[in-house]
Amino acid sequence: MICLQCEERMSDYLEGALSPADRDTVDLHLQSCGACRDLLAGMTEVLAWGKSFPVHEAPVWLPARIIANTPRLARESWTDILTAAWKWIIDPRAAMGVFTAVLVLGWLGSFAGISPNWTTVVRNPAAIYYAAQGAMNHAYDEAIRRYYRSPLVNEITARIEQLREIS
Repeated sequence: MICLQCEERMSDYLEGALSPADRDTVDLHLQSCGACRDLLAGMTEVLAWGKSFPVHEAPVWLPARIIANTPRLARESWTDILTAAWKWIIDPRAAMGVFTAVLVLGWLGSFAGISPNWTTVVRNPAAIYYAAQGAMNHAYDEAIRRYYRSPLVNEITARIEQLREIS
C-alpha cells in the first residue's frame, strides 16, 4: 500500500468502517510509515477536539427563518428562455439600439474602406472577419508608423540621446 491509498482510507479507518482485510493492510502500512502515523495522530487529535467542543441548541425561530429566506430555484424551460429573448427583442430600446449599431458599424465600415463583395460573403461568411482583420492590421500599422514619425516622439528621442551623451 502506498501513502495515497492509506490517506484515502484514513477516515474509514478511524470510524471503523473498513473491512478486516483493509484494516490489516492499513495497520501494516502505519507500522512502516512515520508520515502516515503522524497524519493519523493529527486526525485523531482533531476528532477528539471536535468531540469536546460544546454543542449549542439552535433557536426555535432559526429553521423557519432559514427556509423563509432561502430563494426558490425553479428550472427554466426553453419556452421561458425564448419568451425572455422575444421580450428583449421587441423592447423598443433594444430594437433601436440594434438598429443604431448596424447603421453605425456600416457607416464606419464604409468610412474605413471596408466594402464587402456580397457574393463572397454569401459563399463564405468568414470573409467579413478576414477583411475586417486585414483592415484593422493595416490601420494599426499605419498608426504606429505615424506615431514614431511624429515630431513629439522625435524631439523626445533627441533629448534622451542628448542626456545619454552628457552622462
